[in-house]
Amino acid sequence: MIAFWPFANTWMLLWGLAAVVPLLIHLWSRRRYNAVPWAAMEFLLTAIRRSARRWRFEQLLLLLLRMLVLLLLAVALADPVVMLHSAFADPARALGDTHFVLVVDASYSMDFRQGETTRFELAKASAGQVVRESRQGDGFSLVRMTAAPDVVIAEPAFDPADVAGELAELRRSDSGADLVSTLGEVERIVDRAAEAHPRFRKQRVLFFSDAGRSTWADATSEAARAVFARLGEKAELQLLNVARGDDQNVAVVRLAAEEGVAIVAQPTRLWIELENFGNQDRVRQKVELLVDGQRVSEQYVNVEAGGRASLMVPHEFAGSGEHVVEARLGADRLEADNHRWLVLSVRSSLGVLCVEGEMDAAKHVAIALEPGLLPPARVRVDVMSEVALLEEDLHKYDCVFLCNVGRFDGGEARALREFARRGGGVVFFLGDLVQPSNYNEVFGGDAGLPRLLPARLVEPVVAGEFFLNPLDYRHPIVQPFRGHERAGLLTVPVWRYYRLEPYAPADTEFETAALFDTDDPAIVEASAGWGRVLMVTTAASSTSLDQSTTPATPWSAMAEWPSFPPLVQGMLSAAVRGRADLRNVLVNQPIQGVLARETSGRPVIVSDPAGQSQQAVEHPHEGPSGWTYDLTGTAGPYTARSGGDADAVMRFAVNLDTRESRLERFDEALLPSQFRQDASAADGADDQLATARPARFFRHVLVIVLLLMICETFLAWLFGRSAV
Repeated sequence: MIAFWPFANTWMLLWGLAAVVPLLIHLWSRRRYNAVPWAAMEFLLTAIRRSARRWRFEQLLLLLLRMLVLLLLAVALADPVVMLHSAFADPARALGDTHFVLVVDASYSMDFRQGETTRFELAKASAGQVVRESRQGDGFSLVRMTAAPDVVIAEPAFDPADVAGELAELRRSDSGADLVSTLGEVERIVDRAAEAHPRFRKQRVLFFSDAGRSTWADATSEAARAVFARLGEKAELQLLNVARGDDQNVAVVRLAAEEGVAIVAQPTRLWIELENFGNQDRVRQKVELLVDGQRVSEQYVNVEAGGRASLMVPHEFAGSGEHVVEARLGADRLEADNHRWLVLSVRSSLGVLCVEGEMDAAKHVAIALEPGLLPPARVRVDVMSEVALLEEDLHKYDCVFLCNVGRFDGGEARALREFARRGGGVVFFLGDLVQPSNYNEVFGGDAGLPRLLPARLVEPVVAGEFFLNPLDYRHPIVQPFRGHERAGLLTVPVWRYYRLEPYAPADTEFETAALFDTDDPAIVEASAGWGRVLMVTTAASSTSLDQSTTPATPWSAMAEWPSFPPLVQGMLSAAVRGRADLRNVLVNQPIQGVLARETSGRPVIVSDPAGQSQQAVEHPHEGPSGWTYDLTGTAGPYTARSGGDADAVMRFAVNLDTRESRLERFDEALLPSQFRQDASAADGADDQLATARPARFFRHVLVIVLLLMICETFLAWLFGRSAV
């Protein structure tokens, strides 16, 4: 009976036990007689016997009607369904035998507004329609497709209400979607379902997506095709495209300060870059700049179709500390990428320690950093010998310049590594005192210690005359010289420098800001911990001499050239950017920090843009403890507090990876052959599902119950009247 006539809520049939109640009442109320001889009663008994059979039939009929009313009421509560075109043709197959794997694209491009709703809501509605129109007994799994796929329902669920509830709770992400990783999760779900539920005759994987190229371009990759080939042997694959209409979109793709650290009461140039991903010009696009939630600028800019537009907004910060800057666009159909945040550290001045290996080795560097022309000083410079590396607290400085320092002991090397690990900048100027074997041992990993140098030192080149090649001025250090070829950078004479050798294997990447005309690196940059390390392979002072020539020849005349001050300023900006980069990451990248010694051991509580707070994971390290927080799936400003101390607040900005903002669609004709090609979720699900439509009959059963109750009432009145 149940297999032929399935129910949406089978457990409600238990209410059918109530049909026994009228029978119990009937049996309980049967009359008991005591035989008492009485002549007058004999006449009455004779008359009663003539009508007893009719009375008994009437009572049994009423009893059956009352029991039937209760039974049918329980059937109505169980919500009977019949699969039209299948149940009566093949009753054995009325019970569903299909496992549906519903994959809902939750990338932020699905937030694009299409009519009165978003594509993400359309995808959820299409998936819900599949659930509603399925057969009793069909199973459902649910996967949320993001950069890190989320398996919401792994084991098949058989209650449509539960699946609908999970669909309603799905939330869009602020990331893209990783198709290959999602396919791996889907394959595991399909394999487990086939093993645990052999009654499933069919498995169907339905992708509800906008078919964005940023996600589906991977469908043609070798890794994806291999998974598709395996899945195609186990399940039917279908892409249900919810995207319709045009895809015009403008996004904030960059918000940055010209300097990694801003100075109080001095103009800071903030750059905002927009990109038009559509094929129509955007005229007078509104752009707002907010600092700590307060609007400080509003401008309008034109952005050509498929082009970019940049604008610079100068701003003076009144107070020191960490400030949250936001660039915001006027509303359009994709709201998610209309915002971008920047956490900027504002100081009264930058602290720089110049360590010199001999007298005056850092003199010109210090003057280039702070000429002392205009108070207040933007840079506070201290010049000391190498003993300062152990005697001074390096963490009060933003950057350390090391000028022709001959060698470092273990304590000095540890201090510099810890300084860089916490985001400080380190700049090496080499020279005649440098001992390459010592550098390679304490900074290059030869002694098994963490590396600090971008590359290994080899030996100085044979004396000659060499000039700089700025590599088309691509690197930020040399970019200010673009268009100013006569500023002296191209004519700086260098007579000696150290050759560098990449580590083997090359697991430490470095950027080259400039080469010599021999193609050897002149200025290189690399990451070290959360800081930045730069190395200039020649000397910063004429005190570094090549004694092999007569008379002795300086290593370079770099310090005497007019290009030296802006070059050193560029190095400082690049070196201190590590701390700024540490506070500004992309969605799903971890935010990290280091606890000061006085707060070490206290829990770090991180609050996300929605105000939800969780404890970060602390990990031990030599020196102060570090912590990591990786629940950064939502774009916006985050705050971290150490032990609830309001004064120990660290701010972070988490931003979108705007590759997903390009709403170009993938050509579905390029999908692997395992996909059905006749699906479009935007046209409704009727043609997408090769499943008979279920018809629900609870209303019909309730009508029958009502008619039976009327009939029972009428018959009870009729029988009672005839008895009287």
